[in-house]
Amino acid sequence: MATEKKELKTIPGFSRGVRANAAVRMMKLGRPVCPNSKTEMERIDGRYVPKPPTPGRENCQLAGGEWWVKCEELGHNPYFTTKTWYTEQDVITEKVDAEGNKTGIFVKTGTDLIPHSETIPNIAQVAIGVRYNSDQGVVNAINKKGFKRLGDIGFYEVCQFRNCQSPVSTKAKSRKFGHYCSVEHLQLICADQQGELLHIPDVSLNGVEHGKIVRMREKQLREASMGAFDA
Repeated sequence: MATEKKELKTIPGFSRGVRANAAVRMMKLGRPVCPNSKTEMERIDGRYVPKPPTPGRENCQLAGGEWWVKCEELGHNPYFTTKTWYTEQDVITEKVDAEGNKTGIFVKTGTDLIPHSETIPNIAQVAIGVRYNSDQGVVNAINKKGFKRLGDIGFYEVCQFRNCQSPVSTKAKSRKFGHYCSVEHLQLICADQQGELLHIPDVSLNGVEHGKIVRMREKQLREASMGAFDA
């Protein structure tokens, strides 16, 4: 019987700190974190205090070895984190008179704490390149640390440019250099992995000189990515 193929979702992340002059190829992976490894808080007498340890809430990470396997077997969800927070809501009550009749006058009689929660994937980025972990960072992360490809935890792959989590474009895929959200990001990684020192435009220069440097940089990027794009 064929296994039903799960429909992938778009990762609920965002890109932050994406800089063209900090081009590093980094694959985004699901990172295992035992839910019981973090301190949970509870509200007592208006203050949040750490919950005391209770049976059944063991921190799987303390077991060592391939702890993430046991973590999932116990029914934990190590590749996702559920965040919980509370908002205050006034309790409004209608006054009644001495005879028990409603007066139409409403007053605040207390405050309720309304719980909210959101479950998000634990995402980490691992560098790819001979300068980083002898180009074995992703392999070691998956085989030795329990990391998983995004597709294995239910999400589409994203751009492999450092800090970028934008969707992959069909126009920016390369078997050799990875998959990216834009041609620019692919070109920058091609240049980085080939050791190309790119010209950096300087806005303090006059228009003619600035434009010349921009064109030289564009030429460098085109040449560095020649033959990189998938057919």
